[in-house]
Amino acid sequence: MPGIGPKTAQRLAFYILKNSLENATNLAKAIIEAKEKIKYCSICGNITDKDICEICQSANRDKSIICVVEGVKDLIALERTGEYKGVYHVLEGAISPLDGIEPG
Repeated sequence: MPGIGPKTAQRLAFYILKNSLENATNLAKAIIEAKEKIKYCSICGNITDKDICEICQSANRDKSIICVVEGVKDLIALERTGEYKGVYHVLEGAISPLDGIEPG
């Protein structure tokens, strides 16, 4: 998994082993449920449990301002500031014409 190195993976494995089977089962079910329910917004590409995310549904957002971000993590970081009031377009990848990386 990206972002999880060997030490973190080992800590997670030991944590699961030390807990009850019920706790491990609940964790596994939660992961499966997240995979089944979470999807990408049909408008902007944000993650959501609905067809259209809360940001795109909001009447309080300025839809004339669109911030293009590389990934959902960037959108989350901007949202944490509480300053941006527009909407987003999530690329889910970088664009770098000089490196031959263009929109797909």
